[in-house]
Amino acid sequence: MNNKKPGKEISQKSGSNNPTLSLCMIVKDEEESLPTCLESIKDYVDEIIIIDTGSSDSTVEIAKRYNAKVYHHAWENSFSKARNYSLKYATCDWILIMDADEEIEVNDAYKLRETIRDDDVNLIYMPAFSKEKGGMNSSVYLIERVFKNNLDFHYEGIVHNTLKSSGRCKSENIVFYHYGYHLDEEQMEKKFTRTSTLLKQEIKNDPANPMPHHYLAVAFLSRDMNDDCIEEALKAIKLFEHNNINTNVKLLTCYTASIAFYSKDDLANAEYYAMKSVNSYPDYLDGYFMLSSIYMRQKEYDKCINATNKYLTILETIISNPSGVLQIPYNNINNAWHAHTRLAIVCFEQSKDNEGIQKLKEIVNLVEDENDPYLSIGKYFIEQNNLPLAEKVLHIGLKEYPQSKKILYYISELYENHDKADKAMKHLKMLLDIYPDEISAQYRMGLLYMKQNQFDIAIDIFKLLCNRSDGHKDALYSLGVAYEQINDITHAKEAYERLLTIEPKNAEAFIRLGSLFLKDSDLDNAKECFLEVILLGMYSVEAYLALSRIYISQNEMESCIASCDQILKCLNLPTNITINDLSDLSKLYIDIGKTLLNQQNELLSGFSFDIAELLDPTILCNNRPQQSVASVHGSTDEFLNQDCEFQN
Repeated sequence: MNNKKPGKEISQKSGSNNPTLSLCMIVKDEEESLPTCLESIKDYVDEIIIIDTGSSDSTVEIAKRYNAKVYHHAWENSFSKARNYSLKYATCDWILIMDADEEIEVNDAYKLRETIRDDDVNLIYMPAFSKEKGGMNSSVYLIERVFKNNLDFHYEGIVHNTLKSSGRCKSENIVFYHYGYHLDEEQMEKKFTRTSTLLKQEIKNDPANPMPHHYLAVAFLSRDMNDDCIEEALKAIKLFEHNNINTNVKLLTCYTASIAFYSKDDLANAEYYAMKSVNSYPDYLDGYFMLSSIYMRQKEYDKCINATNKYLTILETIISNPSGVLQIPYNNINNAWHAHTRLAIVCFEQSKDNEGIQKLKEIVNLVEDENDPYLSIGKYFIEQNNLPLAEKVLHIGLKEYPQSKKILYYISELYENHDKADKAMKHLKMLLDIYPDEISAQYRMGLLYMKQNQFDIAIDIFKLLCNRSDGHKDALYSLGVAYEQINDITHAKEAYERLLTIEPKNAEAFIRLGSLFLKDSDLDNAKECFLEVILLGMYSVEAYLALSRIYISQNEMESCIASCDQILKCLNLPTNITINDLSDLSKLYIDIGKTLLNQQNELLSGFSFDIAELLDPTILCNNRPQQSVASVHGSTDEFLNQDCEFQN
């Protein structure tokens, strides 16, 4: 029987102990990644076959530098067609498949020649680790990597092509690394659009096939489109079960659905599909990680411990033997520290402090930054509003690492946010004793003195920071606020004006400066500031309210009406209202004030009611709601002063 493909001669003679190897690739615009790929494999293959589907960069030139045989093939919206096109040019005994964004592990490459001497197998699976931008492994999957060239192997599938093969196969611990997700947002969106379009076409062509539904669900999940993800995942699962298709991909589909439900806080369904995956395959890593996450959120600590320990046991096996995994991605191989962190949290929740401390020490060995475990667990307890446990864990970390800048800073921030200024100040001083030039700590110290109404000390700190050669924009802004607090309006204006020379699009500075001009009845300069705020597209309601008061003072009623109309649009209130007199306009500002009050913007609502009274002094005699004056947000608190004087 002649198994050779037409038009090509296979180089190996039967019984040879030195089989040859062809590398087959499909590429398009891969100039950034292709050199790394080819450099890693060039010494271990006998020929390089590259199919270019329309590169416009230097991909082809790079390939030729590595003596690759380059063939051009028009893109037909099918990865399988392009992949199969590459196979027909291979002349060696075996074929190696790689993508341009992959490379072989340097210590494993030599094994390739040895493994293809096994004439009893037709196909060899090898593990591929996906790399994060930081260099950490994010997933591992077993892929058909090397196969014999004379057995009519071919690929099927438009997007996620699958090798159709037969005969005996094996897996080898020869590791490849995949870098395909090192893309910016624009590139990710283009990739998603291309992939989802092709998958939808594949679904249209083959509606009974669950695979494109599965891959479309994964694509939707990558873009946080959880509802769409769930819809496609459930379609895939239904088709898998209806057609009695026995594939491990179903595990991944269940895991994908579980993540999407978890992201929507639907923990019941998240647990159901995670359990569905581990019931189908008891050693499914990702299923147990999801269960660990779900039980942690539900505070079912015993279940969390069991699922987490199961995850860690399976993970250890995978790391020691990656070629033993299923032919689906395992997505949580870099989350051991998450798992140990959960176990530590449970220990502290159950008052097992000694065990918790031991777990913390174990986690330190798993992370690059020794501070991370203490900070992560501290943050968790803060999110749970458990200040005592947050304090406990952070102070354990501080005892272990007494010079930790991160821990000292975070403890001070914790105390500040819980109105414990003295303790916050104490830990900031400890930090500055060790790191006297730490600018962020100096700035936080200034803010703390502000909170304690020690404005003179705060001003001195901010002035020092502002006078540094590198400047400090936040300190300059806070300097202006501090001067306002001691009623030094001249110096406050100078601070904001200086800030605007450095940062001319700082809307908060314009708001502050405009309010000071308004207080001094400098209406023209005030108007200029608030118009700048509007141009910047920020704090629009604040700016238009201020302009309304200015226009009333200047008797520019048409401009006041226009400002009112813009406020109504900002608040999504009706704008198609006829205004016959000032009383009608006054009523609109009452409606604005009530809307702002319902939104808990009490300060702005007060300004709106003030404007209404200026327009019609009689209209609010019984309509002004009882309210307390409160800041709208930290940056614009008291941006206008209630005692501003206007002349009608």
